[in-house]
Amino acid sequence: MNYKNVLISLIFIVFFNCKNNKDEIVKNKVTVEHSNSAVAKKEQNKYDLKSILGKWTWQSEDKSQQFTIDFIKFSNDSIYAKYCAVYNNGAKLDCDFDEAIINIRGIVENEKKLKVKFNSFFHAKNGSAEIIITDNRELRWKVVDAPNGEFYAPNECILKQKKLLKVADNKSVSLPLDFENLKNCSQNCSQIYPKYTSIELPNVAKIALEVTQYQPEIIYLINNGNLNFQTYVVQYSGDAISQTLINIKDDKLISSQNIGYQLEAEDESYQSFVINEKLDITIIDINFRTKVKKVLNSLKINSQGKIIKTK
Repeated sequence: MNYKNVLISLIFIVFFNCKNNKDEIVKNKVTVEHSNSAVAKKEQNKYDLKSILGKWTWQSEDKSQQFTIDFIKFSNDSIYAKYCAVYNNGAKLDCDFDEAIINIRGIVENEKKLKVKFNSFFHAKNGSAEIIITDNRELRWKVVDAPNGEFYAPNECILKQKKLLKVADNKSVSLPLDFENLKNCSQNCSQIYPKYTSIELPNVAKIALEVTQYQPEIIYLINNGNLNFQTYVVQYSGDAISQTLINIKDDKLISSQNIGYQLEAEDESYQSFVINEKLDITIIDINFRTKVKKVLNSLKINSQGKIIKTK
């Protein structure tokens, strides 16, 4: 009887030892799985942060303001970026188009939140903001402390990833361009003569403002035959309506030329222009009353983007 009790006790002990070992194995397996999951999650978060590199943009409902952040680099837990804030339809441009200049620096607080310091391009210093990656893959910008001085970044907004603008999207004006036909266009004008605002092309608007000291009202991108620079006709309105041709490469001005001018009926004539497929420019004086035309100047855009006189 004693022998039988000892045998039962041994079987009972072995059974529970096996069960405990099994539980330990299962427990360890679960621990490993959670550990792997955490590593995968960490790697995924790291990838998510990298994926916000590039440009993100916001525009106000009335389209008078636009705000763009260009995330340039992540280095360890640090972020480097720059913003461009367009205010009051381009009347104020809180931007700098030198790629080497950065005005946002910060740290990664966690996988969904950045804490940054920023300066404006109007010399306002030491602003702070937070940038949160939302579940909708958008960015929430919120100013925590405004910088000391003039700045035009919004206090709070939601930014979406910006799609690159392509000339192939039929947003350029084909040559030849007779500006009189453009002015008098009555059908399919937005397709034949597509135009941009200063908010849509803030870099061009800023360069145009520096050239003439006036804020452009309309910008036309001219199809120059895929040369390695961009050609624009920029229109200004005020006491007079004028047009200036500018050539730009890498956000830097190559050349500019006033090509059109009209002071309503106060003058006997006004100045218009024609650009042909060879990038020859003919500047014309047109009589208001008789519509008689007289050639004032003949110019050409060369392959380097310079505007040269031909006659």
